Amino acid sequence: MFKKVRLQLTLINIAVVGVILLIFLSGIYILMQQNTERQSEQLLHAIASDLRRPQRSKNQGSPVMKSNSSFYIRYDADGNVIDESEVMPIIQSELESLIEAAMKNNHELDIIKLGTVSYRYYRNFSPDLRSVTIVFENIQQERETLIRLSTILIIIGLGGLIIVFISSLFLAGRALIPIKKSWEKQQSFVADASHELRSPLAVMQTSLELVLGNKEETVESQSKWLENIQAENKRMTKLVNDLLFLARADSNQQTIERAVFPMNKVIQEVVDTFGPLATKKSIQLGVEIKDEVEYFGDENRLKQLAVILLDNAIKYTPVGGRTKVTLRQIDNHIELNVMDTGEGITNEHLDKIFDRFYRVDKARSRDSGGTGLGLSIANWIVKEHKGTISVSSVPGKGSTFKVLLPKVLQKD
Repeated sequence: MFKKVRLQLTLINIAVVGVILLIFLSGIYILMQQNTERQSEQLLHAIASDLRRPQRSKNQGSPVMKSNSSFYIRYDADGNVIDESEVMPIIQSELESLIEAAMKNNHELDIIKLGTVSYRYYRNFSPDLRSVTIVFENIQQERETLIRLSTILIIIGLGGLIIVFISSLFLAGRALIPIKKSWEKQQSFVADASHELRSPLAVMQTSLELVLGNKEETVESQSKWLENIQAENKRMTKLVNDLLFLARADSNQQTIERAVFPMNKVIQEVVDTFGPLATKKSIQLGVEIKDEVEYFGDENRLKQLAVILLDNAIKYTPVGGRTKVTLRQIDNHIELNVMDTGEGITNEHLDKIFDRFYRVDKARSRDSGGTGLGLSIANWIVKEHKGTISVSSVPGKGSTFKVLLPKVLQKD
């Protein structure tokens, strides 16, 4: 599909550039042709004007006349030659043919073709109509120059199109890279979402079949299957909600409602909420908030961010481990750190940890109820607040997620 799109983009670009080149090169040719014709016509008029000077003697010629290309002849009313060029570059029969054609033509300035040679002429009658002067110029060299020019322009145009084709093909390929990656991510996202939804549905379907296959059994005796259904239903509900959140975020329908709020209190509330869960796993949960921190942002979304990070920290910290949350102001930024002493993350996973459905340990993530979307949502929340989120980790010692948010108290 992308090869076809790449070729289509290249051809469209070639067509556009081709039209531009055609207009540009045609313009050059037309301007050159008009300039050449204008110079030739001006020369003929200048020769004729010189020949009309009263002080000019017979056969004196014209000082502006080109040698071997321009010549003239003058007739009186009776058809007698009263003046002509000293040197005629053509034979008498050809001259007579040119004069006959020039006199029969209705235009006083035009082009006559004699055999394979073209001549431009200017026919001028005297004010008293008692004589006529015809000035000729051999324009074969002019024609050959224009032909050479057109050949050069065609070569330049074709060469330009070849260069544009190669460069367009290359640039189209480069331009499609992010689109291709986005498409691949979308395809992967759809496949992963389908897989994630299929798993709880399969468990629920199997559990329901077991319950319905033993209708005579009591609810209490089949509580195991019913609990499985309930757990998978909760997991699927969370997954659907997360998918809906990210879908709205991608279509810019997920809005941020900013207001000034005490961020230190929000973080403390999140830590207090996870206290019982940490105690249950014998995890030492620490918090360090030195100052009161007022922040202009979306309180609910930032609370969701803290929940995601702390939930992951406790989830992947073994029994007897430690987690710690710190919040502090640094110049014009607010820094939120969530540290754990879990297994850590290897370098190969660090740059992918915020991708959707990406899990370092897929089996453990599913067992703990994770959907693989939490950190993607956290990343979106941070970016919507014009901040940055990063992770540093040492395998076997733990990880630290650091969030930097620009401190803005109100809109400018």
